[in-house]
Amino acid sequence: MDLLSLPLDLIVSLWPIARDVLALLWWVTPELLQQAVLWQFIYLPVLLAAAYPLAIQYERGGWWKLLMPFTLVIAIVDVYLNFTTFALCLWSAPGKKEITFSQHLERLVFDSGWRGVMARLVARYTNLSDPTPPHIPLP
Repeated sequence: MDLLSLPLDLIVSLWPIARDVLALLWWVTPELLQQAVLWQFIYLPVLLAAAYPLAIQYERGGWWKLLMPFTLVIAIVDVYLNFTTFALCLWSAPGKKEITFSQHLERLVFDSGWRGVMARLVARYTNLSDPTPPHIPLP
C-alpha cells in the first residue's frame, strides 16, 4: 500500500503526528545521540557496577538500613538496564519473573554458550560483595 492509495482524510489526520516526528528527528543532533548512547552503554552500567556492592549492604541490617534510599535508586537503574542494555548485550530477553539483572543472571549462568560465560563472570563479581553469599548460585 502506498501513500497515494490512502484516503485523503486519513493522510490529513496523520499529518500532525508526522510533523511532530519530523520535528523530533530534527531536534536529535549527533551530539545528543552520542550522549544518549554513552549514558545507556557506559555511564549507567558503570554506576550500577560501582554502587551495587554498597547498595546490597542494607541486607546486613542495623545501621546499614540507612542505605535503603540509595538502594532504591540503584534498584530502579538495575531494572531499567536489565530490560534495555543488558538484554541487548546478552541478546536475551528477561523472563516474566526476572525483574532485576540478578534474577536474569540466575537463569543465564546455566547456559552452555557465550551467554553463560558472561553471566558466570558477572555472577562471581556480584557474589563477592553480597553479605549473604551466594547472591547468584553458580553451577
